[in-house]
Order: sequence, then C-alpha cells, then structure tokens
Amino acid sequence: MIQNVLRHMGGIENYGIISLSLFFLTFLVMLIWVLLLKKPFLREMSRLPLEPDSEPSDQEGIHRHE
Repeated sequence: MIQNVLRHMGGIENYGIISLSLFFLTFLVMLIWVLLLKKPFLREMSRLPLEPDSEPSDQEGIHRHE
C-alpha cells in the first residue's frame, strides 16, 4: 500500500537526496564546531561536573531533593 502511494507521488525522489544532504551538512558543521573549540575551554567543561555544587539558599526558591 505505501509503496503504491510513494510511486504515484511526483518529485518524491528528491526528498532522499535533500534529507541526506541536510544530515551530512549538519554533521559537518558540528564536526567543524567541535574541532574549533579551545583546549582550555574543554578542560574547564570536563571538570565542571566534578566540582561540588554550591548550596542554594532558601531565598532563591530552589529546593534540593536528595
């Protein structure tokens, strides 16, 4: 059923090329962005989850649930 619907649609063959091109372009942009990140920034971000959290005050309205 789906094959018959897709066969009778005009211009459907371009969607595969467009989607593959968009995926490749997104992947390439993200790869370039990651390669251009500075080493000190990456070191700082890698240590960030290991630093202890500061205790929020009750005045801020933030409550810890541990």
